[in-house]
Amino acid sequence: MKFHVEKVVRKSGNRYRIVKDRIYHGQRKRTYKMLPEGTTKAQADKICNKMALEAEYGDLIEREPILFSEYVEDTYFPKYTNDLAVSTKYHYKQIYSAKDGIKKHLGDLLLTEVTTEVLQTMVNYYCDRNIAPKTIRNYLCFISVVLDQAIKDKLLRRQERNATYFVREPKMVQKKGHTYSIEQVKFMLTKAQETENITIELIIALCCLSGGLRRSELAGLCWDDIVLNKEEAYVSVRRAIVRGEGGMAEKETKTQAGERIIPIQVNGIVYQILMKAKKMHMTKYQCTQGYQGKNHVFVLEKYPYSPMNPETLYKRFKKFLKEECPELPSYRLHDLRHTYFSLASYAGFNELSLIGTGGHSSLESSKRYRHPIMENVLKDMGKLEQEYNDAVVAVS
Repeated sequence: MKFHVEKVVRKSGNRYRIVKDRIYHGQRKRTYKMLPEGTTKAQADKICNKMALEAEYGDLIEREPILFSEYVEDTYFPKYTNDLAVSTKYHYKQIYSAKDGIKKHLGDLLLTEVTTEVLQTMVNYYCDRNIAPKTIRNYLCFISVVLDQAIKDKLLRRQERNATYFVREPKMVQKKGHTYSIEQVKFMLTKAQETENITIELIIALCCLSGGLRRSELAGLCWDDIVLNKEEAYVSVRRAIVRGEGGMAEKETKTQAGERIIPIQVNGIVYQILMKAKKMHMTKYQCTQGYQGKNHVFVLEKYPYSPMNPETLYKRFKKFLKEECPELPSYRLHDLRHTYFSLASYAGFNELSLIGTGGHSSLESSKRYRHPIMENVLKDMGKLEQEYNDAVVAVS
């Protein structure tokens, strides 16, 4: 794109105009701006130069310098985060204002001072302190979003790539997920039944034996989502509970494929656990005044029986392992999801059933496996039930 001044000769007198010359879709395009009568050549040149600068830099040359922290707190968060998921917005604010977060390193710098060199120094600092590569990449992602928006707001020079693009990021380390064996799953479930811990029974059943639900999906599960008839039974995963600024909030599942229907074997172990839990729920719901659990599957055991959040579910699982199953490795709650995929694969699930019930999403499979055939999936779920029934309780 180029700008230059042209002299227009007319009977009424000479005038000047600014020519904007550019290539658009392979064709040369010209637009003109006629200047007022009486504009001198020197004035026309000055206007032309100003238009060229604004086209390249926006209005940067006319605006006061602004601190990175001022822009983030006064403009970006209030104005540009309303359409973000509540969990994303909460996460952005956390990594920005954390004790050793982004604000500490960049807050006192002008936007124009947030260069690749500055960002590389910050990344090296985090690497030296063994901060996880994924966390560092999340920090850079947030900074990149902010800088891109600042460019659109004409606070930074227009450029194809902002300063974060040239930062050398730490290599991602893919941690191998842990899994329990079917015998260990049976041991945990037996212990939960012996101690009458219905919360753990439900966690084991829904995470290890039917669909590998994420903890946010467990917290979002309601009894309206579960059908337990004599002819058919299934769990419909429709929502997730995540932490937002004002506490816990409901959102869509992590991926589109996460919204799914998981068929259950009628009278199988998962069916029996769900039936027992539903009867307990109905008793509390109908007989307890001030019951706050509403229709949620996971509620606290004591009055007023409030719904459990994902963090509570995690703590309950870890406490159960420590107190009732010290012989077993203390894996994460999310590792029960890995366990489901491992056990289902071993039981002979076809790929369609495995990805369809687990809500697993990837570039290659999200479209292909979004709608599995229920009859075939139900047969595969029966295989896992059989593996459970055949297993011998073991702790190692």
